[in-house]
Amino acid sequence: MILIWVLAAAVLVGYIRGGRLGNYLHAPLRGVFLPVAAFVLEAAIPLWQRLFGDAANWLPAEVLAQYALLFLFCFLNRSHRLASGLIAMASGCNLAAMAANGFRMPVSPVIYDNALFAKFIADVQSGRLCEYVLVEYGAPLWFLGDTIPVTVLSPGVASVGDFLLAAGVFVLVQRLMKQKAQP
Repeated sequence: MILIWVLAAAVLVGYIRGGRLGNYLHAPLRGVFLPVAAFVLEAAIPLWQRLFGDAANWLPAEVLAQYALLFLFCFLNRSHRLASGLIAMASGCNLAAMAANGFRMPVSPVIYDNALFAKFIADVQSGRLCEYVLVEYGAPLWFLGDTIPVTVLSPGVASVGDFLLAAGVFVLVQRLMKQKAQP
């Protein structure tokens, strides 16, 4: 959800700065379908859970596929150094946290006693949100997991990687909207 708001803000700021969405066509991104495919893989987790049952059997492969797509996108668009670097760093942080915790995103105790997150916690505990795991502060790389409560519009949690990703997407949109036609 944060990413949608960041995209909207980036486009608005891009227009305020004199950019245009049409400028994207001057030098389009390569492999733009890759992050879309990664998002679709993640969004389909409930389907994978129904089809293949226990997440331990398929979640590591699904997570690795998602992040391989994101890293490939960053590599193909490395000419956008700052943006692709931020996106790659964000992906690395999130993947490291997940790999260290059974390929599930660790959720820190910072939200455990907050009533706003009761449903989220119950969904994680019940296995409905199998891509998350509740951890204690001693868990490996817990600080790279979902440790930041976000309560704008709807309660959620975010990671350092999520904010790095948001920064990378913002920078990328700014650059794409301000680019000039190639001679």
